[in-house]
Amino acid sequence: MSKVREITNELAIAGQLTIDDLQPLANRGYRSVVNLQFPSEAGYLEAEQQKIESLGLDYINLPIQAEDLSCDRVISVLQQLAELPKPLLVHCDSGVRSSLIVLMKIALEQGMSAKDAFQKVKELGVLN
Repeated sequence: MSKVREITNELAIAGQLTIDDLQPLANRGYRSVVNLQFPSEAGYLEAEQQKIESLGLDYINLPIQAEDLSCDRVISVLQQLAELPKPLLVHCDSGVRSSLIVLMKIALEQGMSAKDAFQKVKELGVLN
């Protein structure tokens, strides 16, 4: 599964998943999957949650749009990620939103303030 990019031992990112990508996630030891897509987005897998949970993994859908993100919204998402079993995969349609969330999580873990981390991500061009 070349779509998954392991960022740390606990975090990985991916773009759009297919139903065939889900079993290999469990085989590779992932314990949680976070989907940042809205159900109305093209490519959203309706059966993703059911399939993920049938494999014994935790699943959560936290739909976000990169252009509408605020520092408070990112913090809320990160708090929910902190409660999930690791390692976890964060995915969206293209990988941009999942990259943003993981970058913010790493920055906060390294001691940056949420405001500074959010600004850094904006400077990197991940947000408009």
